[in-house]
Amino acid sequence: MSENVIQSDPTQNPRVTWEGCSVLLDVNDGDRLVFARLTAGSTLKIGKKNCSLRPLIGCPFGSLFQVENGAEGLCLSRVIRSMDGNNLQEEGDSKILDESRDNRALVDNNQAQSLTGDDIEEMRRQGAKGNEIIEALIANSATFEKKTQFSQEKYKLKKQKKYAPKVLLRRPVTRR
Repeated sequence: MSENVIQSDPTQNPRVTWEGCSVLLDVNDGDRLVFARLTAGSTLKIGKKNCSLRPLIGCPFGSLFQVENGAEGLCLSRVIRSMDGNNLQEEGDSKILDESRDNRALVDNNQAQSLTGDDIEEMRRQGAKGNEIIEALIANSATFEKKTQFSQEKYKLKKQKKYAPKVLLRRPVTRR
């Protein structure tokens, strides 16, 4: 019999991460895929900052994390997904509004946003979460309400990727 047989720990749950396991991190819904080994000191670069991967240890595969400001800088915190099925809108009203709106009249001259980069940094220092910053950006945009629904969703997604990036914890498997 071979002496190179790997003994697996029967108490270890294969659905939960452990220190030293390899994971696949899906950043911003497929923007970037990162293969990483979870250790107490491992980090992941998201944007221009490094985040510790320590909070991912002991979490089930498929967990969703969001980058937030913590005591020692940026950290990953687990997001619990809501099971609301109330995302449906009435089709008739939204079609009428979309048909009357048009992006052709909008001019991109960088004057539509009244919130400056310094204001956003101040919000971050005060502990504002990414979603709060996105809502403030939408509220301070002069052209957001004039855009089509598709353009509004595209704008929200772009800002979410910048100010509130998400990381999905996946099990690395080969495709069959």
